[in-house]
Amino acid sequence: QLNAMRYSASTGHSTQAAIIARDMLDRMRANHSALPSYATASVSGSCAANSGGATIVTADIADFTQAVTCQLPDADASIAVAGGRATVSISWSESRVQANAAASEFVVSAVVR
Repeated sequence: QLNAMRYSASTGHSTQAAIIARDMLDRMRANHSALPSYATASVSGSCAANSGGATIVTADIADFTQAVTCQLPDADASIAVAGGRATVSISWSESRVQANAAASEFVVSAVVR
């Protein structure tokens, strides 16, 4: 039963990371003319209140930062843009699920037009 709880928590983190990453890709698609501006996003640290933003890009990055740091344990994330392809990478600690567990990572890449 303990293993079932561990696997359930781990699956929940993976699902949450996928939702956050895909949401960010959808936001980039909606604002594709500013795609290079998203490449500055690098997230780490603890959960903090959303600071909002003066532009769509800064608001999207603030939402992304809050989602990563508040919904996943000890998480880091980044966005890379090369040409019209965006890659969102999110990693988080599984140590709450199992002691000394390696970090998990979710990476998704898509052409943004």
